[in-house]
Amino acid sequence: PEQFFSDDEYVLADAGYKAMNYIVPIKKKPKNSELSLADQEFNTKISSMQIKIVHEFGILKERFYSLKSISVRIKRKEDIVKVNTWIQVCVDLNNFLI
Repeated sequence: PEQFFSDDEYVLADAGYKAMNYIVPIKKKPKNSELSLADQEFNTKISSMQIKIVHEFGILKERFYSLKSISVRIKRKEDIVKVNTWIQVCVDLNNFLI
């Protein structure tokens, strides 16, 4: 994680992930208890951001059909680089078109 995230970067995650310096998950409801109001508000904020991200991926997939099924088998590190580069090109083109 240290090579991919700086101190002020993080990933939003669902409740299945453990909170870490670079992972911010939705708060889980404690057993035999309710979430605090602050945790409910936190979850609402995180959920709204996650919905926006999912919608953006949908927009990208509609604009760039190749993202719906990238036909690369991941067997080597170079394959990961190729897929990541393709996704980045689509994001950059989308931003340019906007």
